[in-house]
Amino acid sequence: MTLWVVDTSPLLFLAKLERLDLLRQGADNVYIPQAVWAEVCAKPDVAYTQIEHATSVWLKVVAVTNTEAVELLLADLDVGEAEAIVLAKTLKANYVVLDDLDARRFARRAGLKPVGTLGILLAARLRGEIPSIQLEIDRLQAFGFRATEELIKAVLQEAGE
Repeated sequence: MTLWVVDTSPLLFLAKLERLDLLRQGADNVYIPQAVWAEVCAKPDVAYTQIEHATSVWLKVVAVTNTEAVELLLADLDVGEAEAIVLAKTLKANYVVLDDLDARRFARRAGLKPVGTLGILLAARLRGEIPSIQLEIDRLQAFGFRATEELIKAVLQEAGE
């Protein structure tokens, strides 16, 4: 049984792409910490509406109980990232879904396996669930997603595009 914990940025970007289903297809259980839910609720838009619907069906919002661990991470990360890492560690998640480079580094140091929005899309492309990752990257960038050219080139090469 696979379990993922997701941070705000990948959640919002996948919702904007109308690809939240990729999280559900990749894991048996998908969780977001309370801080991520609060960040999503701060801007009630189309992405919020999709995420809200997901929380009533398959996406679980969980309160993080290890507040001391969260406090330690807040020196370098935002509260959503910190809670996502702590919750992933607590639940022994298979993956923690984070886009921020510093958050991904902290996750690795904590013994977690981070994956980002591009990694989710790449896996879907390799499974044949999306026809072109380049089109998805273009759409992401139109929504304000940022990634280095090197990372984008590596993802496209891995996808065979």
